[in-house]
Amino acid sequence: MPTYVTELPVRGELDASHAEAMAEWSKAGTWWTGTQRLAMVAEVRRARDAEPLAPWESPSTVDGLILGDSPLPDAVVDVVWRLTNHPGTLTSEWHASILGRGVGALAYVEVVSVVAQVNCVDRFADALELDRVPVPDAEPGEPEGEAPSDAEVRLHWVPTTDIGGPNVWRALSGVPSELEARSRLSTPHYLEGRAVFGDVVSDRFSLQRVQMELIAARTSKLNECFY
Repeated sequence: MPTYVTELPVRGELDASHAEAMAEWSKAGTWWTGTQRLAMVAEVRRARDAEPLAPWESPSTVDGLILGDSPLPDAVVDVVWRLTNHPGTLTSEWHASILGRGVGALAYVEVVSVVAQVNCVDRFADALELDRVPVPDAEPGEPEGEAPSDAEVRLHWVPTTDIGGPNVWRALSGVPSELEARSRLSTPHYLEGRAVFGDVVSDRFSLQRVQMELIAARTSKLNECFY
């Protein structure tokens, strides 16, 4: 059954990738349970739909914004809201403060990955005025909690492995399953990883590669994206 009920010509691979992403969020990751990962999905949606907070305000400092039965630490809820609504305001000091509140460095990477994916999927639906992907029940299971042996802080705030390639890949390399998850969503939306540097004239979608890059560059500028 299609994820999106619409007369719009939504490509099948997009529809399928969004449903697959939601299914993966319901499973235990490397550092968080399926219940916690779905709670991140819910917090992204709460952050998007709530009255906006200033970048320096956190849900944990506002009465009533942190749900009493949340399976997430308050620090993680604060991360989800900040990443969702004010990603251009992150600083190394802010990141250090989150780690200082007990969030592990690679557990933070997994939060960033899930939040980025949820925003990708939900903003697609919101832009086309479609229902967001429904949330399933969480699957049982515990996080693996295993870090790559060569993960260390190099050029980024977070531990990475020496995989080469662009920073958007490297930043998630400390949690390999999240790097794979990024690729599963990126390919139907953009290009396969191996084609990023080689295929500069792709027209497999309705937009040519140069048109895609122009829109991406303009969007990054408007979002104050340092990448």
